[in-house]
Amino acid sequence: MKTYTKSAILSLTGILLSMNIFANESVIKEEQYIDDIPFNTEMIAAKARFEKAITTEFQLEDETYIDDIPFKTDSLAKIILSTQAMTLNFKMEEENYIEDIPFNTSVIATEFSAGICQNNKGKN
Repeated sequence: MKTYTKSAILSLTGILLSMNIFANESVIKEEQYIDDIPFNTEMIAAKARFEKAITTEFQLEDETYIDDIPFKTDSLAKIILSTQAMTLNFKMEEENYIEDIPFNTSVIATEFSAGICQNNKGKN
């Protein structure tokens, strides 16, 4: 029995060591990129999905008309909205006039346009 146990342990140890050796060699290494496909696969896949979506026919069931509202919502909405608008206070506060321009812009504009006209006559 001792011999059988020793040989089983020795066999198991051998298997474990061999698995460990092979495990070290099976590490996946990064490969270099090889540009061997002469077309853009992403573009072709997108085009195929687009074509499939375009050709698929969607059939929607017609909805049945349900007359479950016993009044005309359009006319009722107009009445309610006009009532709400009439209850709002649209008064604007009166602003004080501020004379912040110390000259008459109308006079200056007239003089400026007369000066431009005089300058244009002198150029002709």
